[in-house]
Amino acid sequence: MGLVLDILNDIRGQIAADSDVLTEAKARRDLVALVGMEFDGALRWFKSGSVAHGTVNAPVTDADAGIVLDRRSWPALGPDGDDEGPGDVVDALCALIGPVVRETYPDAKMRRSRRGVLVTFASPLDDEQDPTVDLIPTLTRKDADGLWIPDLDNNSWSPSHPEKHTELFIGGGKELRVHRARVVRLVKSWNKQWDVGNRALSSFNIEALGWEYVTDTSESLDEAVAGWFAYARDELDAGLTKDPAGVSADIKLLLTKDETLRRLAGAAERMEQALTADVDGDEAKVKDLLSGVFRDYVEAPEQSKSALAAALRTGGVGATSSGIAVGAGKTMKSTRAFGRGDA
Repeated sequence: MGLVLDILNDIRGQIAADSDVLTEAKARRDLVALVGMEFDGALRWFKSGSVAHGTVNAPVTDADAGIVLDRRSWPALGPDGDDEGPGDVVDALCALIGPVVRETYPDAKMRRSRRGVLVTFASPLDDEQDPTVDLIPTLTRKDADGLWIPDLDNNSWSPSHPEKHTELFIGGGKELRVHRARVVRLVKSWNKQWDVGNRALSSFNIEALGWEYVTDTSESLDEAVAGWFAYARDELDAGLTKDPAGVSADIKLLLTKDETLRRLAGAAERMEQALTADVDGDEAKVKDLLSGVFRDYVEAPEQSKSALAAALRTGGVGATSSGIAVGAGKTMKSTRAFGRGDA
């Protein structure tokens, strides 16, 4: 086991979801979904999202589910009917779910989200975790695979196949499923280092690329994470990620293509260099390189380029008579030429 792998496993520990919080999030999801099954025309319910896929990181903020409505019970709804929007259905679901959920969570509230019903519980488990539930009312399609899912922003429906996504993302044997989930969780932690609104990839895009790339367990975790970054860079350079279920439109980038590729290329290069430095036994270089990829989780060695970049971000840099001071009394010569910032 090399140093890169050790560090990645340490990051896995830092981002791991608390088992009690995860259990509570699942219980909330199941409660809301089972109440939703009392809705007229409900055929079944399904689990979706990162909790269902085993790719959730701490903090656990939400758990997703959906109910499938028989379009024959709702002939006016959706593109296969009279193109009636989902707004009234979502409001009716809110009215159905609210009283039952409040028997267990007295302060719970229901409101519209973009895709359905958002349930907030006002029952925090700690300072940052009070998992919500998104319940998506979906509609069977007449002559096509997948489901119609709501878009409350314009009171319309979009084709998707969330049931198939969950089936694909948790598919394969246990060893493959665990390996793929570990890669995805680490990449999600990398992506989440940027603030909301400044992240290049959606979680779904990361998972879809992970499903495409991690097809066996022949690579160790460190090799697979490095490989994912290189694969994602090349695939997104060629075009947008396809819907794994073949139903929805291509998955959009959250930032420009140039910025997305820049971040991916930087991470891919650093990961590959770190693996090489690991073979060479250069511990300081490994840590420096990985701190440039996972800056929120790996502390850069003092006097390194990444340490300076981190200090500049946090204000931990000051001038001294001998150069630039980084941290507690350490100095770095101001005449040194520095490379580019974090990947």
